[in-house]
Amino acid sequence: MSKICFVINSFDIGGIERVIVTLCNGLCKHHHVDLITLKNHGALKETLSCNVNIVDFCNIKARNLVKPLLLYLNKNKPDYIVTSIWPITVLSHIAIKKAKSDVKQIVTHHALFDLENKKNIIADFCTKKIIAFFYNRAYKVLAVSVSVKRFLQNIGVKVVSVMYNPFDTEQRKLNVKKELVNAVQYEKYFVFVGRLAKIKNVPLILKAFSRFILDSEYKEYNLLIIGDGPEKDSLIQTAQNLGISEKTFFLGSKTYPEAFIKNAQAVLMASFSEAMPVTVLESFGFNVPVVSTPASGCLDIFNLLGYSWHTNSFDNAEEYCSLMKYVVSHKDEFPDMASRVEENYGLEKILDLWNEVLA
Repeated sequence: MSKICFVINSFDIGGIERVIVTLCNGLCKHHHVDLITLKNHGALKETLSCNVNIVDFCNIKARNLVKPLLLYLNKNKPDYIVTSIWPITVLSHIAIKKAKSDVKQIVTHHALFDLENKKNIIADFCTKKIIAFFYNRAYKVLAVSVSVKRFLQNIGVKVVSVMYNPFDTEQRKLNVKKELVNAVQYEKYFVFVGRLAKIKNVPLILKAFSRFILDSEYKEYNLLIIGDGPEKDSLIQTAQNLGISEKTFFLGSKTYPEAFIKNAQAVLMASFSEAMPVTVLESFGFNVPVVSTPASGCLDIFNLLGYSWHTNSFDNAEEYCSLMKYVVSHKDEFPDMASRVEENYGLEKILDLWNEVLA
């Protein structure tokens, strides 16, 4: 049995936070697991196993992490510390170097370098150099997809392994029940789940949907937008401008979006960049098709599982609309995608791989 420590900002809803909570819940069955949180609040807290020990750093800012983490390491002496979030990874490395223990740092990298950051060439260059410097001094570096591994290698990280995010089928089924009543009231609909930021390219979805419902055959369909972010007001205005505001519902963030995914005609994604989108796995895990742009993380999953409904560009609303019509009209013909998700991303398989890393 190993003593493992994970570090997160908070229990607020987010892709990385969901993955870490899932891993903690699985690994605590055979290891001692501590979960350090800088802010001990958020909806995901209620999904954490009682066998995971929460270490509350009392609402500190990330930049002040080194001192309390050093105290924790010297007192508790974990075998491994797992970090996933920038700049927590760098600050954790500094604390480890000062600690009177032999803790090993495992870095999990969940993102491609956001296109939004490339507006500042100097910051882009410096950040990549810092990533390579600190990652090359970690015990293990784990990338969540082939695309992320390739990105890290391209910026100078020498040794990278792929460790897919786990998909907990049984927990997802339980989560469906918590929002099922709210989901079924919309009947036929498409759904987007994610952060409402420019990189998610949600205006393409709105434009494609406006074309989709022009066809009299599809007038009864709705579009659900699950998530919050800086672009929300702009997207609401776009929906009004396109004349689809009465068919488009902005539902905010959901702790349990699974019911909305399971009952959708298809899940819609349009990102410029995705590393390893869990929403795609959730969709296929419920045998729900995904319409997507050619973001590399989506393509990694499509190529592995053998299913693909993606456009050739990031701005062609007509092409996107055609794919929406295709998946709706052929949905009954699609194969069993859930079994392929379980085979490649199932929780028990990923936990076995983690146990090999921790051996």
